[in-house]
Amino acid sequence: MRLWGRFVGIVFLLAALLAGALLSSTPLAECWAAPQKRLTVTEYFVTPAGKIERHSVRVPSPPQRVVVLGGYPAEMLKALGVEKTVVAVDDWTKNNEQWPVYVNRLPSVGRSNTPDIEKILALKPDLVIEGFLDPRLRTQLERAGIPCLKIYGYKTALIPTEIRTLGLVFNCRSRANAYAGYIEKHWRTVQERTKKLASRQKPRVYWESGLGDWSTHGPGSGAQPLIDWAGGINIAADWGIAYPKVSPEWVAAKNPDVIIKYVSAPECGWEGDVKKLAAIRQQIMQRPALRNTNAVRHGRVYLISAKISCAPRGAAGEYYIAKWLHPELFRDINPEAVHREMLKKFYGEELRGVWVYPQR
Repeated sequence: MRLWGRFVGIVFLLAALLAGALLSSTPLAECWAAPQKRLTVTEYFVTPAGKIERHSVRVPSPPQRVVVLGGYPAEMLKALGVEKTVVAVDDWTKNNEQWPVYVNRLPSVGRSNTPDIEKILALKPDLVIEGFLDPRLRTQLERAGIPCLKIYGYKTALIPTEIRTLGLVFNCRSRANAYAGYIEKHWRTVQERTKKLASRQKPRVYWESGLGDWSTHGPGSGAQPLIDWAGGINIAADWGIAYPKVSPEWVAAKNPDVIIKYVSAPECGWEGDVKKLAAIRQQIMQRPALRNTNAVRHGRVYLISAKISCAPRGAAGEYYIAKWLHPELFRDINPEAVHREMLKKFYGEELRGVWVYPQR
């Protein structure tokens, strides 16, 4: 009986060790594997002229109570498996995006750029992650002893760097490297296929933002590199600012070959509505200034969700853009399959909804 008791004890000990090893391999456990310390990291700020400035900030690592102001960083934290640290989000993420699903159980602290500072202070966070926060309110939080970290999540060229910064802060670097590396791999595929195109082979692109009719994307925006990599020419590239407001006459004179419209939820996304998207596309094609453009005459007018273009899931969206610009170069690529794989691999979600229009 003594031998049997020792045997059972050894079995239970081995089982406990195995369970501990398995637990430590999960992203969240990786986050908590080390005691909290203070860490200096680099955050990136994009000026209105599109220039990138670098700032050093000191933050707790790993943070235990985080307020997230913006849907893009909220999505990144879900992909990194550290969403349980989030104690509040902004209004738009909770009430409009409603994804990732975990945001629905959290309180809101107001608008992402002008949140209720008293609500944030009452939650006693040890970190605020923000992408739009009014600088004066950020200073107010920092003076109250709450560090802030700028993570845009929609500035395409910065996304992999921002993911790796979060991996460093949350002590889940291997997961962050896998996530960022996946995105970079697909972006490289697009760039490799378009790099030998001559200028005359590149279609002129008018990309309209979600800020209203005739608002577009210039240098410093998330759309600029997506157009460049996909083998297009952004007609607003010479404006020198990230989000210029242009005139109908100016766009007509530029005569774009392709028009892309950035559409947000609920029309485009998890609960996307094909009829509403068709109406939006029709409205664009019927604008007097656009009727005679190459894009409208040849039916090359496309709608895409904000969440799969200038966004962490832009690895999937970039394939749609590349196929719209150069269908012959990307005939073998299925953007929907890439989106489905990315959701499953990093978010544990199944693909549903409408993310582009037309869908074929």
